[in-house]
Amino acid sequence: MAAQEYYLGSPSPTFSPYGQQHNAGTWFYDNSSPNSPAYCGAPGKPQNEPLIIEYESDAPQQRGLLRSFPSFIYNWWLCILSVFISLCAIAAIVGLLLLVDGKTLPTLPLSITVNTYVSFFATVAKGTMLVAVNESISQLKWLWFREPRTLQDIQVFDDASRGPVGAVRLMFRTKASLVALGSLVAILSLVMDPFAQQIVSYPSRFIYTNSATVGRAQAYDAEISLLTRKLFLIYPSTLCKPRNPNQKLSLNIVNTGLLTGPEFGMKAAIYDGLFKPGSVEDFVPQCDTGNCTFPLFDSLAVCSKCLDVTKNVTHINPPNNLNDLNGVQNVSYSLPGGAEVEFSVCFQEGNLVMGPEIIVTSVFPSNVSKQVLGLQDPLLSLAILQFPGVQERIKDGNYYNMLPTTHQCAIYFCINTYNVTVQNGVPDTTAVFSWTSDTGTPTVGGALEPNGMDGTVDAVLQMPKNDVGENNNTYTIAAGTLANVQAWLNVTLQGSMNTSFSVVATPVWANDEVVVLNATNNWPFLMGALAKAMTTYIRDPQQSKLASKVYGTASRVETYVHVEWPWITLPTALVGMSILFLGGTMMKNESKHALAWKSSSLALLFHGLEGVRKNTGAGMGQMREVARKTRVVLTREYNGEWKLINTG
Repeated sequence: MAAQEYYLGSPSPTFSPYGQQHNAGTWFYDNSSPNSPAYCGAPGKPQNEPLIIEYESDAPQQRGLLRSFPSFIYNWWLCILSVFISLCAIAAIVGLLLLVDGKTLPTLPLSITVNTYVSFFATVAKGTMLVAVNESISQLKWLWFREPRTLQDIQVFDDASRGPVGAVRLMFRTKASLVALGSLVAILSLVMDPFAQQIVSYPSRFIYTNSATVGRAQAYDAEISLLTRKLFLIYPSTLCKPRNPNQKLSLNIVNTGLLTGPEFGMKAAIYDGLFKPGSVEDFVPQCDTGNCTFPLFDSLAVCSKCLDVTKNVTHINPPNNLNDLNGVQNVSYSLPGGAEVEFSVCFQEGNLVMGPEIIVTSVFPSNVSKQVLGLQDPLLSLAILQFPGVQERIKDGNYYNMLPTTHQCAIYFCINTYNVTVQNGVPDTTAVFSWTSDTGTPTVGGALEPNGMDGTVDAVLQMPKNDVGENNNTYTIAAGTLANVQAWLNVTLQGSMNTSFSVVATPVWANDEVVVLNATNNWPFLMGALAKAMTTYIRDPQQSKLASKVYGTASRVETYVHVEWPWITLPTALVGMSILFLGGTMMKNESKHALAWKSSSLALLFHGLEGVRKNTGAGMGQMREVARKTRVVLTREYNGEWKLINTG
């Protein structure tokens, strides 16, 4: 039977250790050996025959469940499984990335990050891919030696199956296309992990929702009825006499009765403005994300205005001789707009015995605010006179030889156009435009006259059309609410306080509001804080029933998963190239009818240059069985060479 290449499924060949003819084929041996029957004492001609030759055998074929599969499947099942696992790992990476791309940071099992999963599957893909690549390179080594080659090529192939450095050497040494493909995969696998790390990034973006709200007011009504049904009044003749429920509110009642003033919420806002002006804030928007924007909107508000009119104040009939001042003296000042302020002081022996340190009054002609501040019928108009230069001794400073520091201030209803934003949790409210009626709120003026509430209508502010686009430009203040707030403010914020060196008959507690006013030297700031506090209350939907909400856009910074798909091209391509390389190696090996020895060390030991030992066979299973039963020892022979000796 002629010699032929052996392939899986054929019986194991039987080799003779001697250079004699064998009925299973021709055995090629080196006739230069002294042990060769053809040795004639001189070197023979080298034989250019394959180093490894397989023989057919007439022995019966082995049977088994696995051996029934095609030979190339049976011999390559581990490599096929490896590339299948690597392909599944790449598919797992792609599937995971498709699920999380563009999404917020997901909560994955075991709290592992997306990058960790990608890195894990990329490592699995790389490791299993290289198993198939290295085994295929090792198998190409046996096919390579089907023709005469230099012995060092064995080491080159082994180095290539162990790492990229050897793969580079193999690529340039063999220059075979299939070998070059496998070497290229082994080399490029070095950058597979860095590429996998670049696939996923975590940028930030803004997410917008319509969950932000801010308050605005179309009207203000504390629901104080003009018929004061629950009001008890004090009359000179009878104490605790209930008021006639049908009696209208009039100036007589204001002057002689007991009024409760505005609702507690408004009182609290006014006191916040007076006692804590530095901490008063505009209405705080509802912004859960800390970053919100709102469209421009109009709202009913309370505004303030203050002017320093000290230079326009003059004395009225001052005394000629200040050294002769004694007893009670009248002091009069003329203020801008025709207003006059008159009060009494007491002198004794050249000293001031009693006199005011501050005077706050709203008793002056109604046209003063219009002439001085340009405001008609404001909610509250005050003239504040402070005497910081008045001393105990007349000659050191008195009411006649110096002018008081005088301010004219007003609080009035207005319509503000607001621009509200919240950035990083810090709200910013800016009144970009403010408007008030030229006629003011005349309800106040009429309500303070005798029987002035009879037939009085609500105050109306009709704002001209603007670019804000509000559907309703009519803003109202209920007549009863307006009159009640105005009357209470006039009573609460008017008064005077004597100097600290004034002599009094009995201890008198100073009015807290006047004490706060006396300590103020920045009147625009104080009046602005008072107006802001009142506006905040009016605009608050939780406190003012007629307040409403303006909806804005809330934005938050969100970290999300962004997949850079080009970076996955290399890992995917390497897996695909490894599959092609494995398939090409399998097809070539099958076409050569070669055994799949791959990286087995036993194949090299049993089929070395000295030939195949007896009864070893050519199959991997047979070689493993013989190796299992064979004991060897590494020893040095008589010629100094190290050899593995069979010990039985």
